[in-house]
Amino acid sequence: MNNIITQLVILTLSLLLVNADQYCDNLLKQYNTFKTKCSPDLITINSCCDLTGFTLSKAPSAVYQMMTNCTCGSPFNTVTADVYCDMNTTDGGWTVIQRNRKDSTVDFNKNWIQYEAGFGDLNQDFWYGLEAIHCLTQTGQWEMRVDYQKNDKTWSYLHYNQFSIGSASEEYPLTVGEFTGEGTDQFRFHNGYKFSTRDNDNDNWSGGNKNCAATFNSGWWHHNRCYHINTNLQPPGVYDIVLFTEMKIRPKDCITH
Repeated sequence: MNNIITQLVILTLSLLLVNADQYCDNLLKQYNTFKTKCSPDLITINSCCDLTGFTLSKAPSAVYQMMTNCTCGSPFNTVTADVYCDMNTTDGGWTVIQRNRKDSTVDFNKNWIQYEAGFGDLNQDFWYGLEAIHCLTQTGQWEMRVDYQKNDKTWSYLHYNQFSIGSASEEYPLTVGEFTGEGTDQFRFHNGYKFSTRDNDNDNWSGGNKNCAATFNSGWWHHNRCYHINTNLQPPGVYDIVLFTEMKIRPKDCITH
């Protein structure tokens, strides 16, 4: 009996101490037996939520391959698309759609086509792409979280119980729901507004002869006073200039499904 208990303890400890490579090995054995190289970006998932249900070990935050289940444009014009999954924040399952930091090497002053397709490095700073974000949020109900680091190095967040953006023909209007989190609700000022870039002005700035995106060098859901919050600024702006921002979304039933 003592030997059995000892073996169980050892097994439990081995599962708790599993690292990212061991996690990959476990997943490859369970889901992708035809693959031989262990790397998170070679694991094919249907969404980042799939990784919350794996019980043998905690999935690492990393870039994964996601099966595309809609027929929209880049990066969803292939069978699979790379996606960065945040598995550390509030039980994980988040698809990161934007990351920006002060002194980023990524230029967010892009044109309409570039904002549609997405740009940057999923392991560094990036914008995932309007068309891809629309594809993800056109079915089901999604929530959004924005994590940001302030100049004093402390962290804070915004949370919305509903998030989606419309289609290209609608100019990708923003929809956000009820706000929780720290600070004040600034996305509500942008709710319902279309996306604007330097070459596609959809804001309502006075007189209609000014372009917020061109003025502030960033595509965003600009309104008649340009912005209350804009994480695509350089440096990013949440209430004030901050050091780091990361926007992430997941289905509202992610943890329970």
